[in-house]
Amino acid sequence: MDIKSPKVFETSDKAHADLFNDMVKILLENDSGLLEQLVNHINDTKPHASEAEKKKWDESQLYKITADDGKYLISVPVDKNIYDAIKDKGTCTFIASPGVEDSPAPSYAYLRGIQTVGQKNIGTGFAVDTAGNAYYFYYNSSHISITWTKLTSVAERNKWNNGQLYKLTPDDGKVERLANETDIFTLPTGFYIGANLLNLPVDNDSSFYYIEVLETAYVQSEVNYKRINVTRSFDNTTWVGTFHAQGFRGWKKTLTVEDVENSTFVDTYDQDNSSINAAENVATRLVFGATRADDLSEYNRSRAEIALKGSGLYLIRLYITSNNITVGSDNILACYVNGKEFQRFGNWNPETSSSTCVLYLLQKFQAQDKVTFYITPKGTNKTIKVNTAYVTMSQLR
Repeated sequence: MDIKSPKVFETSDKAHADLFNDMVKILLENDSGLLEQLVNHINDTKPHASEAEKKKWDESQLYKITADDGKYLISVPVDKNIYDAIKDKGTCTFIASPGVEDSPAPSYAYLRGIQTVGQKNIGTGFAVDTAGNAYYFYYNSSHISITWTKLTSVAERNKWNNGQLYKLTPDDGKVERLANETDIFTLPTGFYIGANLLNLPVDNDSSFYYIEVLETAYVQSEVNYKRINVTRSFDNTTWVGTFHAQGFRGWKKTLTVEDVENSTFVDTYDQDNSSINAAENVATRLVFGATRADDLSEYNRSRAEIALKGSGLYLIRLYITSNNITVGSDNILACYVNGKEFQRFGNWNPETSSSTCVLYLLQKFQAQDKVTFYITPKGTNKTIKVNTAYVTMSQLR
């Protein structure tokens, strides 16, 4: 709007008229200045605060999470603890000195953190120490301390990503139970247990077996190279089998220290107490004296009998002498089992009437077999006298 200029005062008293006119002039100048400022403000394009903006400022967060210089708000000295320092705070930043009691950092490292959510005795947040480790933490009203969880680094994640992904066991870490009639030759690498399985070392064995399979990636001529270890649960006996270019190489039973210590060795060397008379064509039991060795107490002297406690392969050495044996006679020496002829050593054909015979026998026996030894004179035309006899019996496997 335009400022209208009033008429000047005109009076016969010029002094008073000039006084009034000067005052009006000043008022007109002030009004013109105010009008100019109003016009400039209307044409000003710069933003000015609106009511909504002023309301937002009035309702803004006034709580500080850092110090005025932007550094951490709370400093925890070595003789204090982080929990007490931040448990009553909201969102805040903090630093803990090396050696603070409840700091998860190494004892030489500072810990810098921010509590992202906090109210009285409830809080969560993150922290990083000067050793390069990162942590997540939380606590609630039922806690009396902070629970820290170390976060994984890129190197750790890469290590996990490059780790072994093939599962050797179920998630609970126990071995997998196999169904009956499972063919163990078809199993992939892993650990198993089962009964009534196929292709075990012992045919038709319904026992429980622990099974370990190692399968190789090397394949030649469509042969799957593989090693299988099986252990029978009830007696702890173990076998090893492999698949090679020629196929399955058979089962090999492992020999333990106990197997060696429990092997049979009987030595009846006692030449002064082993004489007998043997009639022609009559199977006569040889008599042996006291033993020098009887590892498993298997020898019965009164019966000249060895009652075996273990199954396996045995080597037997039989030694006999006579002073009146018929030259050229044919005398049968045999091993009896459970009272019946089992295996002959061979025939003794003496070249002199005073003669010695030493024979060997390699034979498998079963546990509980009762082993005795006999001579049957042939072509002697008389009863002969065996002056001395002794036997050694060694279990080889």
